[in-house]
Amino acid sequence: MKQKRGRFGNFSEAALLSYLSGRGRIDAMIKIRERRVTMELIKSRALQYATVSRASTSHEESLDAIVPDTFPDIETICCALGSLEIREKLVQTDRVMVSGNIRGTLVYKGEQGGPLCALDSTIPFAALVEARGCKGQDLVFVKGSLHRLEGRMLNPRKFTLRAQFGLETQVCAPKEYEVCQGIRNGEEEGMQALTQTFSFESALSMKEKGFSLHEDVRQKSPEGSTGDKALRTCCKLVTEDIRVISGKVMLRGSAQGEALLLRQSTGAMEKESFSIPYSQIVELEGAEEGDTAQVEYSVKNCACNLSSDEEGPFLSWDIAADVMVSIHRPVQYEVLMDAFSTKGGCTLQQEPLDLPLARCEREASAEMRATLSPPEQADALLDWSASVKSCGAIGKEGVAHGEVCVSLLCMTGDGQPMQYDQVVSWEGHFPPMEGEDCLCQCDISGLSLKWADGACQLTGPVTFHLTGQSGKPVRQVVDCQMDENAPAPARPKASLILRRAEGGETVWLLAKSFRTSPGDIMAANHLETGGALEKGQLVMIPFQR
Repeated sequence: MKQKRGRFGNFSEAALLSYLSGRGRIDAMIKIRERRVTMELIKSRALQYATVSRASTSHEESLDAIVPDTFPDIETICCALGSLEIREKLVQTDRVMVSGNIRGTLVYKGEQGGPLCALDSTIPFAALVEARGCKGQDLVFVKGSLHRLEGRMLNPRKFTLRAQFGLETQVCAPKEYEVCQGIRNGEEEGMQALTQTFSFESALSMKEKGFSLHEDVRQKSPEGSTGDKALRTCCKLVTEDIRVISGKVMLRGSAQGEALLLRQSTGAMEKESFSIPYSQIVELEGAEEGDTAQVEYSVKNCACNLSSDEEGPFLSWDIAADVMVSIHRPVQYEVLMDAFSTKGGCTLQQEPLDLPLARCEREASAEMRATLSPPEQADALLDWSASVKSCGAIGKEGVAHGEVCVSLLCMTGDGQPMQYDQVVSWEGHFPPMEGEDCLCQCDISGLSLKWADGACQLTGPVTFHLTGQSGKPVRQVVDCQMDENAPAPARPKASLILRRAEGGETVWLLAKSFRTSPGDIMAANHLETGGALEKGQLVMIPFQR
């Protein structure tokens, strides 16, 4: 009887393994079994800025203070007003430290029917914000907003101030991405590669620049004097023109804001508004004409001093701000999605491609209709302010939500000011978006407040600006190995197979199943693309002989 030759000639695999093991050569057998050839991949590298961490946090600080000897005793506290100042920000490992001050003014009525008094106090703060993955050399951008300031009397010579404020932190850093785009010299191994073109968001460069504005603005009211007191100041920066040239971004806009003043002569409260133009040049390496520049502002400090000259009283404004400018340019890459060999076994390793996909933008609008009910003694509305406490969105569900802190400054029947705060929430809807990461920003500039019959009606549009991914996360092939010991796939005896396509099948999936070239299938069936086939479509699958 003729002996059948084994895989290793006249030796059986077990006999050869025993022979090699006896001579201490078991490793040689393992190498025979696992001998693989790693295919060389075509790779590209992309260096761009990415967001390491983004957070919106709420904080609270308080301060007990003594009434100075030059001020009368407290009889009744009317209100507490103020503004937030960011002095320093520091990136540490996995966290960001932000420090600054809450500049508050306590307005109270002095004892025995005395006049209104305005007493300044400063509440320092140092907040730690968790930022996983950040390092000391990363770039951090911080915005702050004062939600509420409350004053309480402890005794006629002592009071406490309690501040609630929010911080928005964004940490960015340059990151190098590796994109696998194909297989080099894979023809000899019968390699077939599936690539797909994707558009990615490319933040080529990013820079933060601090600047300050100093301007004297004449008071509009004829009752203004240097004895007036600024109770509250606020400011926003509005961009009117952006130009990108080689290596630079030119900004032009205006700082718009107002101050709530306590008039010394009448004891009344009035507002003075201002608009200060500005222009800035930010140098950004790699910026070119035609690129898109995105701009964000953070007002770190807005203060004013009252002065006068021979022409009358004026407000000296000091504004400090940071501007964050990023350069974006659309970029496309061919990404290796899948591969197989028509000649043998093939092992792939796939991993997510972290390069951010091109972003899609949505807007959602919600009509705000809320009734605010201040205490019964409130007789008229003097002033009001609103700040966004929180906002967020669920991209897959198409739902945006937010909360706004509304502060009312009212006048009582006996002519004294009083303060009332309330939090109002709302919800908006938009077409669902792909991906889990959805950035939501809220614009409440369209809100208006009307006083009627002792109640306030807060109405107007609230606009959500949403940014998310334009598609599902991409997985790319990062390693491809040919198993030289694997037997070649069995070829059908026929040189042509007719097959009806099932639902969802593509030319690539058919070629991979039958170990043939997608190009041959497309040529045989006169197909222009290798996309999805119609269910029941008759497809010819040729084989090379």
